[in-house]
Amino acid sequence: MKSSLKIGTFFEIPVKVHWSFGFLVLFVFYIGFLNKLTWNETGAFALYVLVLFVCVILHEYGHALTARRFGVETKDIILSPIGGIARLENIPEEPSKELLIALAGPAVNVVLAIILSLISAFILGHSVLPSSSELSLLVIPREFLSFVIVMNIALFIFNLVPAFPMDGGRVLRSVLAMKWGRYKATQIAHWIGKSIAIIFILFGIYYGYLMLSLIGLFIYISAGSESRNMMMNQILRELKSGDLMRTHFTLLKLSDPVNEAVQSMVSGKEKHFLVTNDRGDIQGFLPEDVLIHIHQENNLTDRNVNDYYNQKVVTAAAQSSLYEAWLLMLKNGAPIVAILEEDQVVGVIDKKLIHQTIQMHRQKMVRSWF
Repeated sequence: MKSSLKIGTFFEIPVKVHWSFGFLVLFVFYIGFLNKLTWNETGAFALYVLVLFVCVILHEYGHALTARRFGVETKDIILSPIGGIARLENIPEEPSKELLIALAGPAVNVVLAIILSLISAFILGHSVLPSSSELSLLVIPREFLSFVIVMNIALFIFNLVPAFPMDGGRVLRSVLAMKWGRYKATQIAHWIGKSIAIIFILFGIYYGYLMLSLIGLFIYISAGSESRNMMMNQILRELKSGDLMRTHFTLLKLSDPVNEAVQSMVSGKEKHFLVTNDRGDIQGFLPEDVLIHIHQENNLTDRNVNDYYNQKVVTAAAQSSLYEAWLLMLKNGAPIVAILEEDQVVGVIDKKLIHQTIQMHRQKMVRSWF
């Protein structure tokens, strides 16, 4: 995500902050001014906000590391002013696995709350809960710890709100999927999520809680996005790669002048190309973005395909679902997949073909709902 800045990598999973994260600085000063905090108290509140996002990161790693146990990797963890999200490569088909992944994040907050409560009660001899809700108490270490305990309890409760992309929405979907299947479960969870989002928005506007309204808007948009993704996945699962593949395509050799592919791309005939050696074995692919760059640098067009191609070999069986081909493309960053039948390349599937297929089937699927 280009609008994010990487701040570190843990357990081989990058953590990034969205550009809007900078607004938190203004938020801290605004809250300090609103509550008439001293500079020391404002600094303590800033530290509290920092600890909050450390807890959010741990929460997201709960999701990510649980997903890894089921063979699902995480692209990265993105932090924004309204929370964090672990971007999993995909969601397991089995509802029970999705349920465990969804619950893992809130479970981290429960564990943190329990550990910190034991420290507060038995080591510091202090109440688990803060003496009051006054932010000025944050300058007192024991009170600060109590505020962090309450924070983790709040994160646990809030994230279990049954609305996408909250964990509760995924818990709801996985439970419903055990009875009605993943697709119908997503549609039910989608409408429940949107209803809750509207309540958040209206409640926030009426009582002046701007942040709650923004969270409601985020939930509303995300619920719609989840539904669209589910519709796309359903379409792709129902189709075979061999039925949709393009059978007329160009195979480039490593020794071919790259200018030939550039001219074909410019003419609109093909955008992405498979690359083979002299024996016809697939060696990788040559994508459109590379060809566009070459086209813009005319002095480079006298070179061969070997100088520019991507060496990842991405193939799928003709009998596999289009969804499997799509996942391979996403996982390998490949815009084209070679379709094999008895170890022979019989066709190709690229992103353009998949998008066209989705558009063709989407209206038909929508009409079937009514």
